[in-house]
Amino acid sequence: MKITDFFSLEDFSKTIPFTALGARVCYNDGDLQSLLNDPRVVDKQTRANFLSKLGNYKHFSVFSHSFAYKKVGELNALKIAATKFKSHYNPKYPDVIGVSLRHYLEELLEIDPQQYLKAFEKIAEFDVPINPLGTVENVSLIGLITEYDGYAVFFIDNVSRTLTHQLVRHTALNFSQRSQRYVREEENYCIIPPSVKENDKTVDLKTVENIKDLFDEILDIIKKSVDNTSQTVKDSIEILDKRVNNIRLSKTMTAHEMALVYDELSQLIYDLFVHYFKIKREDARFFLPNGRRTTIVVSGTLSWIRDFIQKRNTPHAQWEIRSLAYKMQQLLEEQGAF
Repeated sequence: MKITDFFSLEDFSKTIPFTALGARVCYNDGDLQSLLNDPRVVDKQTRANFLSKLGNYKHFSVFSHSFAYKKVGELNALKIAATKFKSHYNPKYPDVIGVSLRHYLEELLEIDPQQYLKAFEKIAEFDVPINPLGTVENVSLIGLITEYDGYAVFFIDNVSRTLTHQLVRHTALNFSQRSQRYVREEENYCIIPPSVKENDKTVDLKTVENIKDLFDEILDIIKKSVDNTSQTVKDSIEILDKRVNNIRLSKTMTAHEMALVYDELSQLIYDLFVHYFKIKREDARFFLPNGRRTTIVVSGTLSWIRDFIQKRNTPHAQWEIRSLAYKMQQLLEEQGAF
């Protein structure tokens, strides 16, 4: 008994584009609109080539964002549910099983590598556009299956890594997150909590001028150490220069002002490591704050999405993840799916 005995690639055809969007989030710092104009997401042949490359790398996690349900018989449904992690079984529909494209492709590779390679050629035949169903501020519902226990795909932007560290604890869900290994951090910033922004208490600093001197000196070292004349690197240095010159230091500073200074200093150290010390970005990122803005695609069955919302849309939850859960609930309610 195998998934490939019951499912075919066509069963996932309507949701395959979500896998490409999830994958591009990992390698791209753009917003949803830019991703929806990315050929690797919206052009069927370019998308197929992109997904084939990920398949060659066995980067299977992104294929979890494509999901399908099928009647396979009660015994087969139970066997698949018992052996395939994150498949979905509900006794309410005893002969139905839900599986992801990841399940299908991993099994296909194991039993028939040639058919596995041909599957990516077949993907080019499917041309289903992504039409977001709704957006609440920084959260968009980009895909929804309502049959059986359903499946939802969300695009979430402008949240902190502090939030996503909490979010990924909900292990029944699937995640594709912006990578600090592959995506440049020069234009990024920290999410500042409301409690920090609204705090009007100040601290008096005696050596604030020396702090600015430190910023200027590190920036000067970075400028002199850059040996790449590409426009991308030039733009990065120009952005860094503007950030440092826009820093406002004073003898008396609020919590918000100090948070901004800390973010800029961490950025300077990151760039110093990358450009002067020639340390790889994957190691330099260790010294960036947890509060750095990130983007993530989240998907899961409606039952598990509701479980997340019920646990996090509560006064006891931390403010940022509570806000996320509330917005996800709003979007599902608009579709009659909550």
